[in-house]
Amino acid sequence: MHTAQPRTETPSMPAPMPRSLWAHIARPAPATEAASGEGRADVVIIGAGYLGLSAAIHLAEGGRRVVVLEASQIGWGASGRNGGQVIPGLKIDPDEVEALLGPARGRRLVTWAGAAPALVFDMIARHRIACDCVQNGWIQPAYSAAAMQIVESRCRQWKDRGARVRMLDPAEIGPMLGTDRYVGGWLDERGGSINPLSYSRGLAEAAISAGVSIFTATPVTNVVREGGGWKVAAPSATFICDKVVVATGAYGNLLSDLNRSIIPVRIGEVATEPLSEELAGRILPGRQVASDWRRLLTSFRITPDGRLMMGGSTATSAPEHDGIRRSLHRAARDLFGHLGEFPWSFFWSGVFAVTKDKLPHLHEPSLGFVAAAGCNGRGIAVSTAIGKMIAEYLQGRDAGDLELPFTGIVPRRFHAMFRPGMRIAIGWKGVQDRVDRLLT
Repeated sequence: MHTAQPRTETPSMPAPMPRSLWAHIARPAPATEAASGEGRADVVIIGAGYLGLSAAIHLAEGGRRVVVLEASQIGWGASGRNGGQVIPGLKIDPDEVEALLGPARGRRLVTWAGAAPALVFDMIARHRIACDCVQNGWIQPAYSAAAMQIVESRCRQWKDRGARVRMLDPAEIGPMLGTDRYVGGWLDERGGSINPLSYSRGLAEAAISAGVSIFTATPVTNVVREGGGWKVAAPSATFICDKVVVATGAYGNLLSDLNRSIIPVRIGEVATEPLSEELAGRILPGRQVASDWRRLLTSFRITPDGRLMMGGSTATSAPEHDGIRRSLHRAARDLFGHLGEFPWSFFWSGVFAVTKDKLPHLHEPSLGFVAAAGCNGRGIAVSTAIGKMIAEYLQGRDAGDLELPFTGIVPRRFHAMFRPGMRIAIGWKGVQDRVDRLLT
């Protein structure tokens, strides 16, 4: 039996979207309603984010009857709140992945993760999703000499594996970014940007067109084995199905062990009013996106409507935290203060799941009951690709053939202490970043 546990951020019924830029400019969501009564499906997917919707589309295209149950709204969680940067690869470097999993298995996972953005852009093109898609590359600048050594190694590892990447020296990266605060960096041409909430809603429309039934404002309260299948219960509805997929990321509440196996890290985003064409053209004029390498990273991009958007994370459990907003405004002044003061108009936040080994995890705690979590800040591409992988597995692909191996759920010891522990760790990481900068 899988019994609900309290959420760290609980939506009301139905929960409003956060007051984000994406909610302000995204395409409308498809019409949905709460589930009621009894139903039958081949697969019930819990969570209408990238992973769940990607799995639903690929299952429906394979002829399966699919129901998606969402506690709140489509893209309400991380899938509608992130910075919209489509980043190739995993949180850790290819050499480390191969060291952890072995050369053969690790190489397959690295190749799969490197190709994940291509799946996103293919889904967008194939389903004609209007989400302001741009594939001009992702830049990772180095804030210090120590960071430069890391990004040089990272670029070399991907280049050795045939990726379209190259190093950027200080003379080149300054004009590309619009700031002289970085000592260099690298460009990965596989990356790009989207409006993440529009992408979520576009995936939902594609799923519905493929025959998927999506119900919102329908939190799943219990999942129990019934006969050879499963019974999925919500407040006003019950579904009998053969298989279940849990795709709730850091917002899940069904599997307490799964919740304790990940750390939810809050990330904040700020956005300005639309800037003048001249000013917006001085920041990332090639319309790449950027997220730097330092222990407490900062991401930035120019949005489709000409706003500067900045992102970064800190340790907090509150749904909104003004400290993140202030730190991002300071980061903007540090990087782009030479351009003047910016007219800020949006701030929002959300959480994403971090695993101990920085790899995404795929679990099957009971036969026909699949769960995944832990994209570690690579959610757009990796979640979309995991959804496809799960769909293939549920349609007969051998588990041993999957690029991401199934593993047991291992709750982290002293999980309840992660919040105070993270505050200390993040404070120390900030000190290390400042020391590295001073030594550059």
